[in-house]
Amino acid sequence: MHRILLLSLLISLLWGGLSLVPYLTGPCDWPLSLALMAVVVLDVFWGVATVFVIDLFNSHYRHNNEFLRSFYAELHADLTSLLVLAGVLFVIFSMATPGYALSNIDIACLGLPLFITAIDTLARARDPVGILRFSMGGRLFLMSMPAAMLVLSSWILIRIYSGQIPAAASLWLQLNIIAAGFSTYVMAKQVSYFLKHRKISLSPTLEKMFAAFRGGRPGIYDQAAVVAEKFERDMKKASAQAAAQRRQSKKRTKPKRT
Repeated sequence: MHRILLLSLLISLLWGGLSLVPYLTGPCDWPLSLALMAVVVLDVFWGVATVFVIDLFNSHYRHNNEFLRSFYAELHADLTSLLVLAGVLFVIFSMATPGYALSNIDIACLGLPLFITAIDTLARARDPVGILRFSMGGRLFLMSMPAAMLVLSSWILIRIYSGQIPAAASLWLQLNIIAAGFSTYVMAKQVSYFLKHRKISLSPTLEKMFAAFRGGRPGIYDQAAVVAEKFERDMKKASAQAAAQRRQSKKRTKPKRT
């Protein structure tokens, strides 16, 4: 699995470097270092999306823990609708005249609803019991990331549709917009799901994949697992205390029989 991730990152990096860098350093007059940095930053979304796709498929085939299998199962309806939309757009553009051109923005438009869904999900995310607080500042900070990417993606699509970006770079940018939209969508859903259940669970699939990168040596993901376990213990203790307080409150407010 780690080879799939490496291959996807390498393909994306080469594609972006060969197609977008000449455009940025030429007509846009960007310094070479800045153009390369832009390609690397965009390539990160491709990698994150690949990680989530691997985890999603492993969850579908029951190679993940029950908590994360339930999480990914909740995404099936949204993702199925997106795939159906992709199929409909493919049929429309296949049958339409003139022929399809890479200056069309139908591919990237599949990513824009994912940014909007991510913003809405973060706006509604909360612990139904009220034990785990999600501050307004933290909420707005997380919402600002998909919002900024939505604005940036829209600006890029205006330039693509205006024919200002070369065809190969256009397709690469559109695929990265989908990758960024999918990544922010899954991360927003994770925040909401973890808040709802007051639990953080790390993927065994990703743990094995990242361990393969490190040759089995401990790394950040293993440290995150320790933090997740401590968080779960704290939440169980807080939930028990909250339940005890509710029982005491009910006893105090219960009317006495005469």
